[in-house]
Amino acid sequence: MNGFCRARLRGTAETLRAAASKWRPARRPSDVGFFVTVAVLAFVVGGCAMLGTPGEEEIDMTEQIGTAKAAFADAAAAYERGDFTAFREACAKVLDLRVPAYQKSYARLRIAQSYVAEGNVAAAREEYEAILNDGKAPEVHRSEADERIEEIDRVARGESPRDPAASRTTIPEVNPSVEFFVSPDGDDAGPGSADRPFATLERARDAVREAKAGGLPPGGIAVTLKPGEYRRTTIFSLFSEDAGAEGAPIVYRAEVPGTAVLYGGGRLSGFSVVDDPDILARLPEEARGEVYQCDLKERGITNYGRLAVRGMGQRPSPPTLELYFDRKPMTLARWPNEGFVGIGRLIEPGQRGVKPSVFEYLSDRHERWVDAEDAWLFGYFKWLWADSTIKIGSIDPEKKTLTTAEAYDYRGGMATTQGIIYYAFNLLEEIDMPGEWYLDRNTGILYFWPPSDPDKATIEIGMLSTRMLALSQTSYIRIEGLTFDLGRYNGITVVDSDHCLIAGSTVERFAGNGITILGGSDNGIFGCDIGIIGRRATEVIGGDRKTLTPGNHFVENNRIHDFGRIDRTYTPAVQLEGVGNRVSHNLFYNSPSSVMRIEGNDHIIEYNETHSAVQESDDQGAMELFYNPTYRGVVFRYNYFHDNGKTGTEKAVHGQAAIRLDDAISGVLIYGNVFVRSANGNFGAVQLNSGRDNLIENNLFIDCKQGISGGWNPNNTVWKSIREGRPRRDIYYTDPLYLERYPAIATMMDEPGINSVRRNILYRSGPIITRSPSLFDLFENQEFGETDPGFVDVAAGNYALRPDAPVLVRLWFAPIPFDEIGLYEHPLRASWPVVTEPVTIPDWR
Repeated sequence: MNGFCRARLRGTAETLRAAASKWRPARRPSDVGFFVTVAVLAFVVGGCAMLGTPGEEEIDMTEQIGTAKAAFADAAAAYERGDFTAFREACAKVLDLRVPAYQKSYARLRIAQSYVAEGNVAAAREEYEAILNDGKAPEVHRSEADERIEEIDRVARGESPRDPAASRTTIPEVNPSVEFFVSPDGDDAGPGSADRPFATLERARDAVREAKAGGLPPGGIAVTLKPGEYRRTTIFSLFSEDAGAEGAPIVYRAEVPGTAVLYGGGRLSGFSVVDDPDILARLPEEARGEVYQCDLKERGITNYGRLAVRGMGQRPSPPTLELYFDRKPMTLARWPNEGFVGIGRLIEPGQRGVKPSVFEYLSDRHERWVDAEDAWLFGYFKWLWADSTIKIGSIDPEKKTLTTAEAYDYRGGMATTQGIIYYAFNLLEEIDMPGEWYLDRNTGILYFWPPSDPDKATIEIGMLSTRMLALSQTSYIRIEGLTFDLGRYNGITVVDSDHCLIAGSTVERFAGNGITILGGSDNGIFGCDIGIIGRRATEVIGGDRKTLTPGNHFVENNRIHDFGRIDRTYTPAVQLEGVGNRVSHNLFYNSPSSVMRIEGNDHIIEYNETHSAVQESDDQGAMELFYNPTYRGVVFRYNYFHDNGKTGTEKAVHGQAAIRLDDAISGVLIYGNVFVRSANGNFGAVQLNSGRDNLIENNLFIDCKQGISGGWNPNNTVWKSIREGRPRRDIYYTDPLYLERYPAIATMMDEPGINSVRRNILYRSGPIITRSPSLFDLFENQEFGETDPGFVDVAAGNYALRPDAPVLVRLWFAPIPFDEIGLYEHPLRASWPVVTEPVTIPDWR
């Protein structure tokens, strides 16, 4: 049991009961009521009243804090020479001083540490219990004490100190008493038995409805799909009449996990080398003789979708046709082949509906596209965090100008403040390397330079333009071990449903979103592989912010990769919104922007590994919250961030962080995380844009340019809008429920705003903060330079601390369960083992 209870996020008896459901990690009663107050009381409980104009009491506290600092220094010296009696005497002095409560509880943690070093477990336990019984001790220290007691008890029982299962969701096994079978070569006129299976999911669904007409059988009902490919040309939907019940779910599963494929694509064959003189004349010289063509109309394919304005702040993206070669996505012909180009002079920013945008281009290459009928630009036309597409209207070779078909429009037209960058795409004229393609939507002919012999490869396009699976207003449905493959739109949606589970499944090659959970409660995505996704890999939205009722959705043990490929910003692995949801033990990698966008309250983000994120977008974090200072109670703990950010000389103005609290985000706890090579540009591994009351404690910063950048800023637009009485509607800063749950909201407009940064370790890194120390409550942070603090194996990337780590002489640093972070083996894990290779991040030095 690890001491950080989900239930403590909630605060009502009803929520505590929900948190104890079968699909939640077990927690013992002493854990009830944890982290919501930690983040909001980081400063309030800690007590930094000495800032500002000092009165007599504040001066006294300042002196007492100075005395405490000297006492801790004496203690460290005594610990180093092995004099534990002197060590405890020095720490005990702090208990009698008028200092913030967290310094007193920290002194007790140090005293307990010395007893453990001596083997006096009983005395250590007394200190931990004293912390637990101290109502003034911050919750973060009480939870640490609780963890240490649990470890002592486990060892006394002959068990290992930690139980990795304590942080993992328990998925109950199912034993349906009724089972129907489906096979690609089945017959819907049959009984749906193992030897005479149905042919379609729709017939199996109807059979389930018939079987449950007289009541659900014990253990529920299973629909088992035999190995094979199940072509989907329409959506498969499940509604309230398809629901199961607690202990009797309806299960749609693969007989052999991973072998039953719901397929929304089409395979192409019969490619021939292009010999049309008019087409050859449009191709680059190096492509002539290399480009093949396939007439889609001849193959009965007439729906090609359409290209449209899309991106950040734009209209919703339409279903998008993509081309795959041996399962890999090919590139819609573009220039340049990699990266972006800039512009010359911005002539006209543009105004949608009034006048287009106009700019000078820098390369004569644009003149090849003068007669192109459907040429587009993709780029960043105002801010380097807001992507968009724009159709080319005309190109003037004489003036060297490009005019868009309609103006770029996101908070106005184009702007050069951060530098405009773009590439052109959907151009037959730019098929100049293997893997590039173009579809003429007028003739239906697809042109393609294949990477190898097309007759020896599998070439596919997405065909399905609807969702593949939809659950709506239903409950207790489980999807297990299925593969959802290839579509122009979204994969799976679960809307206004509860206790539904998508587990051990693979969701790949969708041009839209992967899996969306919208509304409802207690739904989960577990053990899935989700990748090669055009937009968001998952959306998980649940809980009510007005009442702070939790959604209790969970996303656990999933491998989520290569998302945000088409719309490239604000299209993360997990779009998390609402109240009280949990994202844990996932592996996130390969994304142009963030892996998580978080909105709402009381979410837990823990035990996740993230690498190779934020490779294209600027001014963002791998995990990020934005704009609302009442998004409180969010916890990041025990996450491992490494090798995140831009990988070369790409355009950037601000930077890329691991965790970003953007535009006044406050009251967040960042505890026990490992940050490695995840601070780029002006950003630290943690970037604070103007927020306050955040607690950043007990983290590791390794090979980072700086630990924490930014800090409180009263001139941020969010704080200004509140002072001027025009805040956004969902900033509940006067709501009695919010004031009771998050007391620091009552003083969030007071100055100065303080963020607390305590007992973090920096190794081969820059400074812990980049702003004035007066804006931070700094305590026991340790910078080690090039000296190894005592990691198990730096060369192998094992950043767990050895029991004899030198850093433990200087301070009490709570162990981070490094080997428990990330994916874990499970019968419902879609693939195992999982090995990935992070991108290379340039040395910040």
